[in-house]
Amino acid sequence: MLMNIKTLAAIGLSAAMMAAAHAQSPASALAPLTVKDDHFVDQAGAPVRFWGVNLVALYPDHKSADALAENLASLGINLARPHHNLRPSLDWNPGMLSGSLLKYKENSREFDPDALDRFNYLNAALRRQGIYLALSVNWTRRYLPGDAEILPGAKEDQEAWQAAMKELASWHWKKAFDIYKMLPCIDERAALLNEEFIRNFLTQVNPHTGIAYAHDPQVITLEVLNEASSEYTIICGNRFPDYWQEKLVKMWETYARENGIEPGDLYRPAGNEAKAVRARFLRKLDEDYLARITKVIRSTGSQAAVSFSNLWRGENIAAMNANTAGFIEDHMYMDPSVIKNREDGFYNLSRSALVNKPFFVGEENQAEGEANIKAQSPFRTMLPVATAAYASLHNWSGIVWFAWQHGGAMLGEDGWAKAEGRQAALGGMISDGMMIDHLRTTGLIFRRGLVETSRNPVTLWVDEPYTVGDYHGLMRGKYPYKAGWQNIHGIRKAFGPAPAEQAKAPWMTQAPPDPLVSDTRQIVKDIGRRQLTIAAPQAEAFSGYPDEAAPAGLQHLVVESTGFTTVVLVAEDGKPLGESSRLILSRTEMANDQTEAQGPRLRLKGLKAPTGGNQWTLVPTRPRLHTTAATAERKLELSPDGSLELPAEEWRECELHLRPASGK
Repeated sequence: MLMNIKTLAAIGLSAAMMAAAHAQSPASALAPLTVKDDHFVDQAGAPVRFWGVNLVALYPDHKSADALAENLASLGINLARPHHNLRPSLDWNPGMLSGSLLKYKENSREFDPDALDRFNYLNAALRRQGIYLALSVNWTRRYLPGDAEILPGAKEDQEAWQAAMKELASWHWKKAFDIYKMLPCIDERAALLNEEFIRNFLTQVNPHTGIAYAHDPQVITLEVLNEASSEYTIICGNRFPDYWQEKLVKMWETYARENGIEPGDLYRPAGNEAKAVRARFLRKLDEDYLARITKVIRSTGSQAAVSFSNLWRGENIAAMNANTAGFIEDHMYMDPSVIKNREDGFYNLSRSALVNKPFFVGEENQAEGEANIKAQSPFRTMLPVATAAYASLHNWSGIVWFAWQHGGAMLGEDGWAKAEGRQAALGGMISDGMMIDHLRTTGLIFRRGLVETSRNPVTLWVDEPYTVGDYHGLMRGKYPYKAGWQNIHGIRKAFGPAPAEQAKAPWMTQAPPDPLVSDTRQIVKDIGRRQLTIAAPQAEAFSGYPDEAAPAGLQHLVVESTGFTTVVLVAEDGKPLGESSRLILSRTEMANDQTEAQGPRLRLKGLKAPTGGNQWTLVPTRPRLHTTAATAERKLELSPDGSLELPAEEWRECELHLRPASGK
């Protein structure tokens, strides 16, 4: 089933069509990137940062794909993370064959030609807009009883495998979720099926680019399994259908005896030695599968960075990543109001970031769950500000928001949401106008490095042993530092002997005082005043509750509001704010923590003074659906004190231009 030119022609894509597509989408459209230390770098050696979105089981028509890609680029998006593309998703994609790249009919080994073409075209459209891809080689893969034939053997064994697969398919998805992920680590058929898919997918020539994914610089990372760890799966008590459970237990018993202990219960190891041997056994399952799949990936010609998985799963898997991963990824759904206390989502994320490894937050948004969404949504605009600030301080490589959309139900022909609102939408940010308001401005801050990286970064060393026997020990980590220091220093982890002075370091022994000021002096998190500020030469931002005193550090931005407000100011032309002739500004306001207001009153001071007939002009750019009057340019006059009072009419994002009064 190799997806070569002959196979593509068989599903209706001729060599002539592919050649024409190749001519329209040259391979040079995207610069190749390589990994150097803790970043992806371009051919000149300059670090590239990513501001991305998850596209979940999305297969738009060609027209919508072009529009979507253009819209994402206009918001500063330069990375897409396709997700769940092997999950049968008719709930997200009604009317399709399976809502997946695979047909899922008699077996799971055949591509759905329509879904594959739409997926390939979307990626080509993203490519034309300069948007890279973070791909998976599993994508929530499912298997069918008909897949048993991939491993010839005794009829009895094939039938037992098929029966086990039917049983697994009958389980509730929450019970089966981690089982499906771990399955190829212990089952030969599942591993062979994954190998087959990887070869076929990566070696196919995308007819809309003329390039195989294995050779396309658009693909920068490959994830082997999403949110997976064999140790985590077993510590959480997951059990397989008997066919695989017996195989797993036999593997454990053999390994335990080879390592000098009696096996005992895999789920309840007796004593520290048994816990340590079990941890090594479960880690070896993951390491062996990673090595196997990496070999397959490299055999296709792909040199993309590979990582076994993502999400914090304890020190054991983190140590494995330190030795094997081409990049590190974690996921975080957090309380966006980071000003509440010292422990925030960035504290938790810092557990996973490793020295000399690019670090991505592959899924980020406010906390999940109906109660969390109701309580946290009014303050969700603080999250992109805080993320741009602290991801910069920690020198992370990428932030990928979850999720732009699930399936195509919300996508209009113009590539925007059919209906954009002001409500939180974790699975459909495309419809959340309030988050979109600040997406471009905060993305500029992060991608351009407008907030300085930590001047005094901290390396937290973790020494052996770091194996545990229970869930809480696994998730806590060996050396948790005092919360709050992540708002002051960049923090990354390394594995090896811990220096003697580490235990006495202030971040290990005492909580930092409020306000929490970054070691660059550019970020201030003030818990007492309930304010977060960014004050850098080319960017200023405020999120929280204004009070009678000026926010910390702001030189140009003056905010007046009686409610929760978020304002971001960025110099688009790369000059300091006081010298810039082109600014971008975004603002939102909650009047009483529940009802959105028109927007805070804003005044800008210390801007470049108009000379030679120039004049400051405001051009509203959001909201997207606005009246002609709302989009009209406004000529702005300086106040007697030289500041610029911005109009109070409804706008969420605008551009400020200093140019001739004629507008030319």
